[in-house]
Amino acid sequence: MRRSTLPALLTISLIAGLAACAQPPGTDPPRSGSQGTPPSGAGDELDVDAARAAVAALPASLIERFAGCDDLLTYYRANALELVGPWGLGGGYGYAMAGDGEEAAADSAGVASSGSGGEAPAHSTTNVQEAGVDEADMVKTDGRIIVTTINGKVRVVDVASERVVSTISMPGRTDSVYPHELLLNGSTLVVLSYEENYHAVTDSSDNTYPAFGASRTLVTTVDLSNPAAPRTLGSVRVEGSYVSARMIGETVRLVMQTDPPGLQQTYPTKNTMAAEDEAEERNRQLILDSTIDDWVPHVQQLDADGDTLSTERLLDCDDISRPRDPAGLSTMAVLTFDVGSESPEPTSATGLVASGSTVYASTDRLVVATSRWDSWRWSGNDALWSGDAEMRTDLHSFDISDPDGTTYQASGSVDGYLLSQWALDEEAGVLRVATTTDPPGISEESESSLIMMREDGDQLVETGRVDGLGLTEQVRAVRYLSPDLAAVVTFRQTDPLYLMDTSDPTAPQVTGELKIPGYSAYLHPVGEDTLIGVGQDADPETGQTNGMQVSLFDISDLTAPRQTEVLNWKDSYTTVEWDHRAFTYWPATGQAFVPMSRWYSDDEKPFAGVVVLGVGEDRLTEQGTVEVSPKGDYWGEGPVRTLVIGDDLWTLEWQGMGRFDLDTMQGEWVLDLP
Repeated sequence: MRRSTLPALLTISLIAGLAACAQPPGTDPPRSGSQGTPPSGAGDELDVDAARAAVAALPASLIERFAGCDDLLTYYRANALELVGPWGLGGGYGYAMAGDGEEAAADSAGVASSGSGGEAPAHSTTNVQEAGVDEADMVKTDGRIIVTTINGKVRVVDVASERVVSTISMPGRTDSVYPHELLLNGSTLVVLSYEENYHAVTDSSDNTYPAFGASRTLVTTVDLSNPAAPRTLGSVRVEGSYVSARMIGETVRLVMQTDPPGLQQTYPTKNTMAAEDEAEERNRQLILDSTIDDWVPHVQQLDADGDTLSTERLLDCDDISRPRDPAGLSTMAVLTFDVGSESPEPTSATGLVASGSTVYASTDRLVVATSRWDSWRWSGNDALWSGDAEMRTDLHSFDISDPDGTTYQASGSVDGYLLSQWALDEEAGVLRVATTTDPPGISEESESSLIMMREDGDQLVETGRVDGLGLTEQVRAVRYLSPDLAAVVTFRQTDPLYLMDTSDPTAPQVTGELKIPGYSAYLHPVGEDTLIGVGQDADPETGQTNGMQVSLFDISDLTAPRQTEVLNWKDSYTTVEWDHRAFTYWPATGQAFVPMSRWYSDDEKPFAGVVVLGVGEDRLTEQGTVEVSPKGDYWGEGPVRTLVIGDDLWTLEWQGMGRFDLDTMQGEWVLDLP
């Protein structure tokens, strides 16, 4: 594996007493290309006071690279000793999401091979945040075929015949593999699967168990040149959970998070305080006896049949860094893959000792956000979180302009927390961040800010900010419309839509504000001067939501944005509020497709389907609705995705697919996908 280009940062300064705890190298085989052999740690002694001193002695800069396995192992141990108790660290129980692997069906009748004669019909793609940066999703299409992972099976649907022409089995342990999301590049399919085991492995002889549940991510590449006979090219199995993935051209960046895979813990066998003390002391010793391979993730290269070819560490110890604020004991890794290669072996890997769930990517930068909130969710341990702690988010920027590798670029900090990936934006080294602060004191009010930052060496330095957005409210939606313009929505009882001029990174400013009942949770630009807002109507006095709302905003005058149209559907909601990939806008016909679910509402029956909207610069009309049930009966959620292919709208629901004419909205259920 090619070495990461993470720059050499300052070496961690550890106090002598803690550094001395490392024993001579043990017998664990080093990862190919790693420096030295990991210490065994057997017989080490370290108390909590020494651990605290070690963490306090670390440099105060935002991110530090570890000098080698000894420093990295010491850091893991020291932070674990801060958190451990009688019942250990993580609980030891993971839960599987298993899919049924099936062999590919060899039925080629009526199937157009990818790239074969004639052009594919015009078709929609995944609704993404940044142009040119594809996002993994549960369905992909090239106009001729539709590939989906619905219900844990990778199935290829031929558009012309409306039939499943192949079902792709995942290599490896098919009884525990759950295909999750896809990326499609030409005729090459990338499948991202979970491989989990819900059984806790307990050693009854000494009452120990794995501190964390086993979690694996399988990355599989498949050749779909003949959709009826897919050919698996290769797979890698990585210890840990897949967080997010982006694809630019033929390069995939995969963000992984791995809990310590080999750490053992114990628990009290009696309901006595003495038993608790005994278990806690033993848990500390188990931490001290751990080796580096108990903490860092590993990767297995698999052949096309799923047989293991090799097992090695995913990252060298000196490819891993730590953020200033301890952010859990998980290892977050950014992996680079070349879709064009025959095998999906990572070409580079860079890691952080952190737990984070927010990932943003432009064509040049990938940003991972870490915070104490992520750490608290990770551990459930109050030692990592207190009500009076400062709410802060650390941002770590990686240069992804080189398709062959990922390079750590800079880190910075902002006050508050982020809504989602939409809170972030990068352009030419300038980062825009929308945050909300929620002070712990009852007399203090929440507020939101837009913060501008610029890369300065290895630091993300604040250059300007706008504070005081939505006092007592929280950010509900963000859309960066251009390098010079940002739109932010906050909400408590009403929805202020703020337009902000960000052309000067040192002096961003609010140019206009609009208050309306309800809020928008997703904003979608239509041309230069129009925004669609999807969210909820609400009582302006109480903030009580009333049902799905779609608004049209005229932003041609940045000092006076206007809501030109608004449509409401009582007692309903849409998944677009929390998953932007559920929204489809088709410019060719000026139509927007919004999944909607409605429970019983006065004289209206429940509904699960799609609302079809006509969108223009100054108009928003309901053109009709499409029910997705094959029998016309309400049966739960609306479709999870919609796709436009040629002159048709396809709907993907948990039980199957429907097909409807874009002009008349006439159509029917065409395919069961059990």
